[in-house]
Amino acid sequence: MSLPNQPGPSRQARLTSPESRALASTTGKRPLAILPIGSVEQHGPHLPLGVDIWLATAVADAAAEGESDMVVCEPLPYGSSEHHRSFSGTMSLAPATFIAVLVDLCTGLWHDGYLPVLMNGHGGNRAAMQVAATTLGRDDILTAGFSYFDLIAGEAASILPDAASGTGHACALETSLMMHLYAGTVRADRIPEGGTPEGWPDPHLYSGAPVNVWRRFETINPTGVIGIPSDASAERGAALFAVATEKTRAALREIHTRYA
Repeated sequence: MSLPNQPGPSRQARLTSPESRALASTTGKRPLAILPIGSVEQHGPHLPLGVDIWLATAVADAAAEGESDMVVCEPLPYGSSEHHRSFSGTMSLAPATFIAVLVDLCTGLWHDGYLPVLMNGHGGNRAAMQVAATTLGRDDILTAGFSYFDLIAGEAASILPDAASGTGHACALETSLMMHLYAGTVRADRIPEGGTPEGWPDPHLYSGAPVNVWRRFETINPTGVIGIPSDASAERGAALFAVATEKTRAALREIHTRYA
């Protein structure tokens, strides 16, 4: 698959302004405008900085392909990544700035006749995404949002050898997806062995830890990795991407049916 700066057939930016207006005004219901959000941040010694926004965009493009009532907006690459800033290359917006950007973009989409959907690929964006949706709701602007990896927790448990302790950040899940989609960007010879050092609260992606403590990533693991990236494979990435596409498309259709 080409890198996500090459727009696919479902991209909103391929439309002219009159075509965008026509799409939003002639379908009888608001079409979905899917805005991929992610981050540009460290992903250990073996993955590039663009993992989160590239994967979110790839899932959004695949899920919306062939759907006449969905468009994919150009991705917003920068998110809330202060917890990674001690690692070079990480670019982060202040939480208030990030929320304000989301509110402004979704407000414009709503007034153009679309139903905005935030398609997230970075765990650190979850809280800001929820605050943005609440802020928009005060002005009666309906916004939906979800993280693609939250939709596939059950499937990941069967695809990956140890999803509970193997997923988190630059982990088996993300490394597998990158091996499948963008294999040339993975530094396979630099994948670290082992797992995450003991810590509390449990930092793994699917741990469901009831306590939330903000921590800098170097205090969790000096490598910048949470999970077991050595469990990754392109075959597992293909299976994860297929189910992420399927689950995301189903979620988008449900949003459109119930709320557009």
